[in-house]
Amino acid sequence: MPKKILVIESDRQLVQLMRDSLEEQEYSVVVATDSNSGLQKAVKEQPNLVILDFNLPGLSGNEVCRRLRKDPATDHQRILMIADESHLTDLVIGEGESPDDFLIKPFDTVEFTTKAKPLLDSEGNEESKVVSTGNSELDGRMGGGIPLGSLTLIEGASGAGKSVLAQQMMHGSLEDNHKLAVFSSENTVKSLVKQMRSLNLDVMDHLLLGRMRVYPIETSGLGKGTLSVLSQAMRRESDRQMIFVDSLTASVTNASDREVLGFFEEAKRLCNNGKTVVIIVHTHGLNNELLIRLRSLCDAHLQLRTEEVGQKLIKTLEVTKVRGADKATGNIVSFEVEPGWGMRIIPVNKVNG
Repeated sequence: MPKKILVIESDRQLVQLMRDSLEEQEYSVVVATDSNSGLQKAVKEQPNLVILDFNLPGLSGNEVCRRLRKDPATDHQRILMIADESHLTDLVIGEGESPDDFLIKPFDTVEFTTKAKPLLDSEGNEESKVVSTGNSELDGRMGGGIPLGSLTLIEGASGAGKSVLAQQMMHGSLEDNHKLAVFSSENTVKSLVKQMRSLNLDVMDHLLLGRMRVYPIETSGLGKGTLSVLSQAMRRESDRQMIFVDSLTASVTNASDREVLGFFEEAKRLCNNGKTVVIIVHTHGLNNELLIRLRSLCDAHLQLRTEEVGQKLIKTLEVTKVRGADKATGNIVSFEVEPGWGMRIIPVNKVNG
């Protein structure tokens, strides 16, 4: 039986464009041209996806979305909201009231399909059980992916690709419908979005939908209490499944070994309560004895280096351990960071060549 899509849209040309695209992919399409009939058909037809225009006759798209979310008969339906760019500031973003995704006008059939199909494909699917990078080859080298509930340490020298790996994991997790909190001493919200977009990892929709929160860390104003304040902030993210700290290095500059170890122990407690925590550190920011203890405490340890091979500088990722991984770990992966692509694994023959 084909999946059913309800289109609530008053623009006939736009309805035809969407209908043609969906029916070509053998979906069943039901149309409503105003908000009231749209709400009635959502209950009666029980569609797998509701495509809803923000600017409708009668109730606004925000209100229709809110009612669909509050009604037990429709609260399970996926919602794709269509809006003009001028409406972005008017969109309601909030737990239990937001659509699953947005599509900004004008758009073509390719953009439309790119937004609608994942919502239809993921409808009824279980969430992923691992932290994915979104790159199946890279996940395979990491034991099939880091199990959820893990405390992960990403470690390496400056320029080794730590933040790029973390951003791949952020994007992959968002695409798997997990909610993230990111504490960053490296970026503002704007610079993080720009940096990830340069790697073809666009997170703007996730930010708008409240799936991703970014908190810049200003360590200079916190002094020696940085780790304590950061722990408290992480505990407050009760509705997030994952927490990323990129990076912790500036926060440990004036901290004792005991304070750093205590911070990691608190992160481990969060993981025991169902959170997944990923912490990025600069190898030279901590003494070797402390690093050994932290590596032991963590469930997963990923170490990045930059190595000279012949005339080339090659980035490498060593997967030293992943507790609970589906596959064997201990792999060493060579990669390059390519603008517009992200992490690209380099085959062994090319590295040696």
